Amino acid sequence: MTQKRMLSYVKLHIYFILIAISESQNPKCRQADGGGDVDWAILYKAPGQASGKIIVSTNAGAWANGAAVLTQQNGHSFGVTLEHVVGNHNEIKFLAYNNVPPGMPNVKTKSNSKGVIIVRTTANTDAASWIVHTVPGFPAAKTGYSWPVAENAKGHILICLTISESQINAIGLINFYSNS
Repeated sequence: MTQKRMLSYVKLHIYFILIAISESQNPKCRQADGGGDVDWAILYKAPGQASGKIIVSTNAGAWANGAAVLTQQNGHSFGVTLEHVVGNHNEIKFLAYNNVPPGMPNVKTKSNSKGVIIVRTTANTDAASWIVHTVPGFPAAKTGYSWPVAENAKGHILICLTISESQINAIGLINFYSNS
């Protein structure tokens, strides 16, 4: 193989690696199986079930079975979106709030709010999402994905909205007033 041809293969390989890296650091809401981006996704998990029904903006007329059980990170919309919260990603920042924070028993708050704002901090990008949910103690930041198994007995809803970074201040204001 010639040096020029080898260099072409190396460049092509690096190109595919960069695509994979940029795709994996995408904080937007995802399809039911964790695939491509969507504007919004809503997941309802009925009591006593480990998976739920999901509806996404690209198929707004139909609820579908969730692609994977919520105790697994891979294979479902919210697990993939939350990978930036539970893992280390240099270009992703987040703010998680929960009236029952993980690992902090007996916390008293005035609000019942639970959610996560996830933002990509790379210059000239506008990639962010806001997840609002009903799951106590979830997600536990920087510790790996861990759905609280005890919550399988209860019903829950998770809503993900792909947002513009310019909307974050308004969301912060909503949370400020919900704690008043």
